Amino acid sequence: MRRGLKRAVLRVLPLPTWMQLRFELHMLGVRVRSLGAARHYRHRRDLLVNLGAGTEGKAGWVNVDAFRFAGINCLLDVRRGLPFADGAVRGFFCEHFLEHIDYEAEAPKLLRECHRALRPGGVLRLVVPDAEKYLRAYCAEGWGELERIRPLRPQQTDAYYGHRYATKMELVNFIFRQVCDHKFAYDAETLIALLRRCGFARVAQQAFGQSLMPEICLDQPMRASESLYVEAVKE
Repeated sequence: MRRGLKRAVLRVLPLPTWMQLRFELHMLGVRVRSLGAARHYRHRRDLLVNLGAGTEGKAGWVNVDAFRFAGINCLLDVRRGLPFADGAVRGFFCEHFLEHIDYEAEAPKLLRECHRALRPGGVLRLVVPDAEKYLRAYCAEGWGELERIRPLRPQQTDAYYGHRYATKMELVNFIFRQVCDHKFAYDAETLIALLRRCGFARVAQQAFGQSLMPEICLDQPMRASESLYVEAVKE
């Protein structure tokens, strides 16, 4: 029945539109189910928060996601705000999530919320795909530099998704679009400027495994080759 409904819808709507509609309907349900989150966290302090944790939820952390993966203990649509009190968070970690939300409207709102919820001296660690790395590799001769950043099997087949790329530009487009999942491609200059616009005066690029607050350094090794690491401190 579900397959039949999907086929019927796809006769009318393009696949990306269907995917976005299905996602937003899911997020509407998430917002309804999370109405009591602010009350739940009202008096909690000294929090460590993993935003967009996915399957990487950590014990002792507030693991936030819009899907109920194992380890997720805070179901939330973070585009609409965070339920934590002012100054209640000592550290945020966010790996390969920020690129999934709109750069103009949603990312600034989330980053301002992180600034509000952090205590003075608290750190926000952001990890995103590094557009500069990919574009430099695209401009290099052959596929060697891209293969160093993005694991590829024989015949330029993506090790994670199974896509076979006929050209380097196909790979670049997939990384920074993923049909409609990715909304924006960041380099260090752009991400640092965005964080400063959102209230963070102290922002710096970091490296894999390098952090001003080691306890929030949850970097996945498999992401290291393609990632940009930036930290912002609330003063």
